[in-house]
Amino acid sequence: MIQRSSYPVDVVEVATGFFERRMARLLIAMYYGGERTSTLLEGETRQIDSLAHVQQFDFWLREPGHLALALIQARMASPDGFASHDTTLRAALAYMLHDDRVDTHRIESAWKSVADWDESLSFLTSRALVSDRPSFMRTRSHQIILEAEGVRLVREILTTCPSFDWYRAQAETIAALWTVLAGCDLITMPYLAPDLTPATSTSVPLVPIIRARMTF
Repeated sequence: MIQRSSYPVDVVEVATGFFERRMARLLIAMYYGGERTSTLLEGETRQIDSLAHVQQFDFWLREPGHLALALIQARMASPDGFASHDTTLRAALAYMLHDDRVDTHRIESAWKSVADWDESLSFLTSRALVSDRPSFMRTRSHQIILEAEGVRLVREILTTCPSFDWYRAQAETIAALWTVLAGCDLITMPYLAPDLTPATSTSVPLVPIIRARMTF
């Protein structure tokens, strides 16, 4: 079972360590990224209809700078279409930029590492928190279920661990703006242009760039 971290609440997770924190983050991604379902036998669960959906949701959680830049680009590309999201976007950007959280909370790793995902899903499924079920639809290979015990654990984490308030806020933003984010190309990352590339974005602070692009 995932235990509450003994580290101070301001410790930032890194890709090479804090395994339990990483597992908790993935559970939060499934909780907010999944569709709520409920049955008499299984109780309340969350269902996500593709592994890519979970991977992409987790990427936005790990990379708040990329999240901010992608949302700013979407807003600038279609200000009228984005109008209904402006309040959510402004609040999210203010929260992410406060105390330079965009840079201090980022967790760099390949967004679609097969080995990492196999290890993570194996750990979570072995503890009956998640089910990775085959899908019989041609366009999908997996159906990820956050089981009732996983739902309960996420709620316990969010209630008892203040260090995860950051992920709660980020996950709520991602879920609210998922229709905007779902279509982003995370291979070429066009929202980084013109002054960044996927390679250079890993080595420079993103806060100044985000502030410079916030012209609305």
